Amino acid sequence: MPATPEDLQNRIAHFQRLNEQKRHSQMLSIEVQFRHMAQGGNGDAASEGEIRKQYYPTWSTKDFQTVCKVMGWDYSGARLFNPFKN
Repeated sequence: MPATPEDLQNRIAHFQRLNEQKRHSQMLSIEVQFRHMAQGGNGDAASEGEIRKQYYPTWSTKDFQTVCKVMGWDYSGARLFNPFKN
């Protein structure tokens, strides 16, 4: 089951608030996670664990792409990866 429209709206609003609060480091980590998940990954490209499995188990890749588009995060191009993972 994909994310509901309400789930998407709430997550986007939360990220926008973090941006307004100038939480740059946190937002950079979130951006990397969401860009990775928008590419079909599990979100571990930010080296903080499998975010998708833990926090967004029902979300589709398209849901992450939607959030990235709204937030202005480019997920196209080379696939992101966790540089510390074997």
